[in-house]
Amino acid sequence: MVATSAPEATKTAVEVLETGGNAIDAAVAAAFTLGVVESQSSGIGGVTTIVLHLANGRTIAIEGISRTPRTIDIKRFRTLKSSGRNFGYETIAVPTTLAILEYVRAKYGTYNLADLLQPAIELAEKGFPLSKNQTVKLEKYYDDIMNSSAYMRSLVLEDGRNIGSAGDRRRLPDLANTYRRIAAEGAESFYSGSISRDIEADMIRGGSFLRRSDLAMVAVREIQPLHTTYRGFDVFTYPPPGGGAGVVSILNLLENYPSDLIAANSAERHHVLLDTFRIAAADARKVVSRQKINGLNPLSKQHARNRAKLIVPGKMVPEDLFSTSPDPDCVQAGKNTTHVSVADSHGNVVSLTQTLSRSFGAKVATRGLGFPYNNSLAVINANDSRCPDYLRPNTPIMTPMSPTIVLKDGRLFVALGTPGSEMIPPVVSEIISNLVDRKMGVRAAVTAPRVLWWDRFNEAGVYIEVFDPITKKDVKALGRMGFTKIYDLRYPPRGETKMNDFGGINAVAYDPESGVFTGVGDPRRYGSAMGPRTVAKRE
Repeated sequence: MVATSAPEATKTAVEVLETGGNAIDAAVAAAFTLGVVESQSSGIGGVTTIVLHLANGRTIAIEGISRTPRTIDIKRFRTLKSSGRNFGYETIAVPTTLAILEYVRAKYGTYNLADLLQPAIELAEKGFPLSKNQTVKLEKYYDDIMNSSAYMRSLVLEDGRNIGSAGDRRRLPDLANTYRRIAAEGAESFYSGSISRDIEADMIRGGSFLRRSDLAMVAVREIQPLHTTYRGFDVFTYPPPGGGAGVVSILNLLENYPSDLIAANSAERHHVLLDTFRIAAADARKVVSRQKINGLNPLSKQHARNRAKLIVPGKMVPEDLFSTSPDPDCVQAGKNTTHVSVADSHGNVVSLTQTLSRSFGAKVATRGLGFPYNNSLAVINANDSRCPDYLRPNTPIMTPMSPTIVLKDGRLFVALGTPGSEMIPPVVSEIISNLVDRKMGVRAAVTAPRVLWWDRFNEAGVYIEVFDPITKKDVKALGRMGFTKIYDLRYPPRGETKMNDFGGINAVAYDPESGVFTGVGDPRRYGSAMGPRTVAKRE
């Protein structure tokens, strides 16, 4: 089963499964295809995080987090940050997506790199329909794109000026050629070969800090995912510098409440979720900063039991009860990410999230290469030395991406992930709770209305979708509890961009009793899911 953010990527992955590839092959092929059809949110100029559960029972995470360039000019970068500009050559961090995809393919896949690139090459060459999600993003970032280079404008806009409409065809012939070069020369071409020379020449011309030496030093390694249990289920998620600490903290807190309370359609349930999200966000910052709370690991079950006592029915928890000192606002990624979930019949499962940070990243592309670069430097902390990603050369950049896999008795229960910046841990956790506490099927769990907390110091507040069974009365009840800043989205929404604020879960699940896989692509971001009709055996 496959779930991605674009039907073309889903179809590509399904075809790989149908011809005998495994889940790793399918996920890598989908990721390359998303770099074509969802180039506003992903691609080889960006960053990818992966959690894998392998058929042999191992569960691992693949780390290749982006870093700050080694030659970064700190004074010049601080000037950029103070100007408020969040795109341009100076915001490009070291891209790692290709290295990560090639690592998992070479070690755990069965296809060669050229074969997994071929579907994406054909789409980039022949063209693909512009999605509704892309037109929304083009409208939102149109002014920034128009202030970028002529080549970047030509990549994403019709005739370099017009947004176009959903369904209009786009071609990316330069990206097709770049993928062909990678297929012929290998991923090393991007990091130490001919493509890296093209990249460096453009970076120097544009004033970027990125150099070929940064690309050559990209390293990928296997690490232990964060692990917790939730009512008998094993949860594996992406560790710091990823955002999985928030997922673990939320689930540990929720486990202190009866499932009946968390399952109910009530303002009391929404209150518990919201205060759990708030407390967990503060605790996750302690994890990132490697601090203990009252001598306890913030991700321990005992700490969660202590924290749960703070939540009093009918009253929002005052922040000073769980945040005794100012915490650094370290993780500030963009909300425009994409996710792939794949499971095969052998027991391999992939949960893969990738991003350019904000839509269209730095709004920069090297002429002739055809892909946008990330703008991950735009979210790095330049002022607070307590942050792990405090501005220094070769510093890992924090991300809230939280690809997650949940197992029951060692077998897949659900694999899921979402875009959404700081919303990612709450969204992932709420879906897991829907499945476990409310005993929903994966389709109902994903499409159910969400109650979320946006964790930004100057923008913190409740985000709630108002459609059955959530009502206006629930919103008013939360207000009486002390949640005064509430953004409520009524359906049908007036603006498509507002739906994006609530994430975009793409999930695959498995029922061992029936042997049936289920997949859901979140309708909030026009996701898609599909399973293979038949699976061929490859010699």
